[in-house]
Amino acid sequence: MGKRIVDIIIGSKTDRSLLEEAGMFEVLKRCGVSYKASVISADRNPGILKGHCEEALQNGVRTFIAGAGMVARLPGSIAAIAKYIPPVIGVPLPSDDFPDALDAILSITRAPAGCPVGCTGVGKVGLRNAALFAVQILAASDNERGKEMRDGLVDYYSITRKDPQLAYIKSRKKEV
Repeated sequence: MGKRIVDIIIGSKTDRSLLEEAGMFEVLKRCGVSYKASVISADRNPGILKGHCEEALQNGVRTFIAGAGMVARLPGSIAAIAKYIPPVIGVPLPSDDFPDALDAILSITRAPAGCPVGCTGVGKVGLRNAALFAVQILAASDNERGKEMRDGLVDYYSITRKDPQLAYIKSRKKEV
């Protein structure tokens, strides 16, 4: 798959199992998107997070996915380090203290003006949707690589039967 273009960071190793269970790696692999997943806390390891993000940017990462619970500073911290380019997709994760992840949702969605961070749903569903969203962002390119990712999305949706617009996508392919 080549060098990574999606960088996935979660804030706690207790959330690591959610990444596998969510099916996000399957989405990225099926669409031919290279990725790396890491555990780095924005609160406990800000220097490590900064170094990791700077290295990722130097190596061509084009989208970040950040899963965090509680205060959920991780997505905003990554966006600030990356100077808001490339996009950061935040995923609110449930915690023992806040199983509905409301605290994380509010932290991610209440970023100040000029600090854009996308926000998906909560937990496993949010992680899978973040992977799909990342592929959609990357597939928007008109080059051959973008076409390959779009084809990967069509294949993924047709296999999982979760595509409300599959007929539309397939019909567009016939017109081209």
